[in-house]
Amino acid sequence: MKKGLFFLAFALLGISSFAQNLNKGNLIGLHNTTIDLKPGVTMGDYVKFFTTKVIPAYDKAFPGMKTYLIKSVRGQDSSSMGVIFMFNSEADRNKYFKNDGTPTELFTKANAKLDAISKEMDQYVKSSNTPDKYNDWVVK
Repeated sequence: MKKGLFFLAFALLGISSFAQNLNKGNLIGLHNTTIDLKPGVTMGDYVKFFTTKVIPAYDKAFPGMKTYLIKSVRGQDSSSMGVIFMFNSEADRNKYFKNDGTPTELFTKANAKLDAISKEMDQYVKSSNTPDKYNDWVVK
């Protein structure tokens, strides 16, 4: 019985220590993107590359931001992919983007750190991953 309780407590601790919570005031950028793969590249190849290389590179280059790749499974855009950019606050997002959405100098410096991963991305997709549409949302 003690072993079972210990295992349960350990499992719950492990699960909760890796959870990312949404908190009041977080800012979430939701970018919808059409992925135009190069010949011979599968969506699995792209997803693996994005999750193992692109996301860690973005998270390292942009302190205060966490990146997630998402895939729609139901609704109007059920075959689309997207990226969630989660900032701790609007103030953190505003360090990288001005009110009109144009990049700040800090964004330009951080983005320069992504040149190598951007060139590697060219092996997977035909065009840039510029979002088709995006919205920023604040958690209330």
